Amino acid sequence: MGKEGIDLRFRIHPVTAIACVFAIAVAAFGAGVYSINIPFLKYEILPTPTPMPNIWKETAYTGTLQFSKSTGKFYLMVTSSSELITLQVPENINLTDYIGKRILAIGKYNKSLKVLVVSDAKSLEVLPKSPVSIPTIVPSSSPTPTSEPTMSPTPEASPSASPV
Repeated sequence: MGKEGIDLRFRIHPVTAIACVFAIAVAAFGAGVYSINIPFLKYEILPTPTPMPNIWKETAYTGTLQFSKSTGKFYLMVTSSSELITLQVPENINLTDYIGKRILAIGKYNKSLKVLVVSDAKSLEVLPKSPVSIPTIVPSSSPTPTSEPTMSPTPEASPSASPV
């Protein structure tokens, strides 16, 4: 009778025990992806909010200031791209003196709305009616000048020229 019964013995080394626990955990959490009716193993993917890009950027535009009496708004006609930008200015700024003139408007611009929010009166600057050309010097293709001056004969000093 001394030899009857069940005698089970397991020898598990520490590294093997950690590997077994890890395998069981991966299998249990992985089963949640495929389970339907097991609530504690249900795998839900929560949508992560995507960051909204900053649609307002600090910029400046040059153009002719226009005013619409029907809408009561100021517009900037950008001559380089032929687009119309709506200006939003504080009520303490009077832009009526600038209507029809070329101005430089600085502020925050929203490309999708085509709105330029001008922050203060210093953001507007009157420019000349027509662009002013700046003269430039075109470099010549002659070799680099030497440090010695050269003399060129004039017709009066030329030995072939004889006085009459």
